[in-house]
Amino acid sequence: MRHTVLPFTTSRTRPTAPTRWACVDATVTCRRCHHEWPDGDPAYRLPCRGCGARSGQPCQRPEGGNERVCHQRDQDARRAGLLIRCDGLSWDGRHDKPLPLSASPLPRTRPVLTGSPPARVLAA
Repeated sequence: MRHTVLPFTTSRTRPTAPTRWACVDATVTCRRCHHEWPDGDPAYRLPCRGCGARSGQPCQRPEGGNERVCHQRDQDARRAGLLIRCDGLSWDGRHDKPLPLSASPLPRTRPVLTGSPPARVLAA
């Protein structure tokens, strides 16, 4: 058996995650318990202690993955009575509620850095 050696290349600039567009007011559904919020994720009504995002803004972790709410924001929303514990299979009681993404700007959307593809419903 021969070993194949792949060439190692280095890049001086780190590739950035693609920018997608998100609407925090869009209907969102938990993937675990199928609870639906027609006015968007209630956690976005509060500012995020995890990444510093303002109220009504998506989370802004510098490494990307901003299509999901930070854990601290979900905890604060539960303490404030905006969210209930998820009845689905969840070790921490958090809802699995991804933010719907679009490939291009639409009315009421904000840019987010993410590695996720655009949602089929909002894709432009």
